[in-house]
Amino acid sequence: MKFAKKILVALFVLAAFCMAAAFAAFFYVKDATSALDEIQNEKIMRLKIERGTTAREVAARLSQNGIIKNERVFYLLARFPNLAYLIFPNAHPGIFTVKSGVCEISSAMDAARIYSVISAGLDEQTKISIPEGLTISKIAERFEAAGICSAKEFSSACRDENFLKEIGIPFKSAEGYLFPDTYYFVSDSNAKNCVRAMVKNFFEKTSGIKNFADASEERRNQIVILASVVEREYRAAEEALMIASVFSNRIKNHIGLYSCATVEYVITEILGRPHPDIITFDDLKIESPYNTYLNAGLPPAPISNPGLVALSAAANPAQSDFFYFRLMDEEEGRHVFTKTLEEHEMQNLIFKTKKMSR
Repeated sequence: MKFAKKILVALFVLAAFCMAAAFAAFFYVKDATSALDEIQNEKIMRLKIERGTTAREVAARLSQNGIIKNERVFYLLARFPNLAYLIFPNAHPGIFTVKSGVCEISSAMDAARIYSVISAGLDEQTKISIPEGLTISKIAERFEAAGICSAKEFSSACRDENFLKEIGIPFKSAEGYLFPDTYYFVSDSNAKNCVRAMVKNFFEKTSGIKNFADASEERRNQIVILASVVEREYRAAEEALMIASVFSNRIKNHIGLYSCATVEYVITEILGRPHPDIITFDDLKIESPYNTYLNAGLPPAPISNPGLVALSAAANPAQSDFFYFRLMDEEEGRHVFTKTLEEHEMQNLIFKTKKMSR
């Protein structure tokens, strides 16, 4: 009887000891996972997590940067999530996981909050706006300036024929198919993913354009080429249809487009020279299949990346008898359209007279 009593006492003491140890461990872990600093003294760390990063590596980096109290306890939360839920009973399922992304972590966050941010895989995205009419090289420069990817990698992706076929462009370049829009990318993105997103956006945005989405592949490319020229010529959106009409009329009659925009493309994109302030007569004589002063019809490929206005105009040009247009209002970018060369030259005389009288 006495022996049994001793056993019961020993068990009670052991249970009390275990309970005390459990309480002590609970409060130890609770304290170890609390925020390191008050909000007014917080330190903020920009944490970039690559694919394959382990919870142990994350814990080490946070500890080294003075963000968490206890590296080992922080790691154990991820290693034994069932125990972690005892410390943070309100934590959502999957909180103690690591996902790739970029996020900001504060030393004023407790471990549960830090893991909540990390498990969301939040990406710190960079906004980049691409206006209509830029070329691949100019877009690439913008991506590099924004820190998204290097200009060289972007340009290379735009000319990788195997990759282009994969994303639906069976041509030598993505020129013309990089849709002008506002995008959000993570810093140090893969250039091909950036190009893929812009091309995907192109096909989505153009799916509703009459006489474009259902056209043959060859016809669609012709429209894109024409739109790339129209994009660089029009300034007032309501004139894009008429400018497309002029070019279409000239193509039908085997007349050169006589577009200065194509000569600018030769100078800047092919010859690699600075953008000219004016196009000279010598420039008009530069031998190139893109020079529409020397060659009738469309250039062999797009000369810019057009937006919806130009693409819609190229797919559905206005019906007219005009073969010429000339800028008459430099401030508003408006043109006058004429049928004959004589009328065209007369408008030039009128324009010069007006400028002289100012």
